[in-house]
Amino acid sequence: MTDTPDRPRGRPVTAVVLSAGAWSQTAHLPALTSDPEVELLAVTSPRQATAERLAAEFGARHALADWRDALGLRPDITVVSSPPIAHVDQVTAALSAGSHVLVEKPFALGSADAELMCAAAESSGRRLLVGYGWSATPVFRHARACVESGRLGPLEQLTMQLAVNTRALLRGGSDGGWAGAGASEPSTYTDPAVSGGGSAAVSMSHQLGLACWITGQRIARLAAFTTPSRSRTDLHTSVAVEFADSGAGVLSAASTQPFPQPPQWRLSLYGRDGQLDVETSRDAARWISDRGVATDLPPEVADGRYDAGAPTKALIRCARGEPPPEGMTHQLARHVVAVTDGIYESALTGTAVEIRG
Repeated sequence: MTDTPDRPRGRPVTAVVLSAGAWSQTAHLPALTSDPEVELLAVTSPRQATAERLAAEFGARHALADWRDALGLRPDITVVSSPPIAHVDQVTAALSAGSHVLVEKPFALGSADAELMCAAAESSGRRLLVGYGWSATPVFRHARACVESGRLGPLEQLTMQLAVNTRALLRGGSDGGWAGAGASEPSTYTDPAVSGGGSAAVSMSHQLGLACWITGQRIARLAAFTTPSRSRTDLHTSVAVEFADSGAGVLSAASTQPFPQPPQWRLSLYGRDGQLDVETSRDAARWISDRGVATDLPPEVADGRYDAGAPTKALIRCARGEPPPEGMTHQLARHVVAVTDGIYESALTGTAVEIRG
């Protein structure tokens, strides 16, 4: 795979957004149009009126109802913002059209679809990124550095909790302002055949990608519980995991009542040589040495704010020849899908599950 762009030097990066909606309005389109060297060729939506509204607001040349017409413009980069049911068709077509691609999470409905998209990326020579934007957050980048540098020592235990106000979405309600002015189609979140699942797919996919990226390990084995019990449209998910190389962990994702605050993360990493505690709602992080000496990290390191445009900005950099960030790769996303499949299998059967993907 080449690390240099095919487009002539000095020419703007051309972009299209497929199936643009509420999240694209909040994340993708502002990131694209804030870069003066990006040209937005087209915005698509099955609803022509939505495509026209977003094209007018963000200055796209074309407002299209058929996403295939957008790929006919041969863009340098394509953002796939559709529900997971449409990802395989749109992602593989965009890669075949010569685009570097960003696809939103959940990456795929299941492991078979994930394998198809990964194979298409690897045969096309194009970059395929997945929207795991939390890996760009300063405090989580610091957590990864603590593991990579050896400061933590061998990982012994990880605890990670995420609370995010997706309860209304997972029960068919409106966004309530969660993702901008537009409202999502209810099936985007409530029909597992469209969404891939409930909390485990929609919210915990962020956690799984982040946990594997921070630790540098895959998840080898897990046991999971959902609320409601054995439900594929779960509101809350609790998972105990074993990592492949060292350590274990407990992850939980909760769908809270609507509230104006951002997602709440709590992370603790426990190693032989120290401990790192993170609480993003307070932008607080603390290192505790193996001798018990606690040090609060400075604000610029403890910063837990989410940059919704980070994956889109990374895609633009890929078009300019940079490699994809390790926390957003399709290989990582393929493993997350395998783990998500394992979560639902474990929750349904009441047994621990080995993860082979």
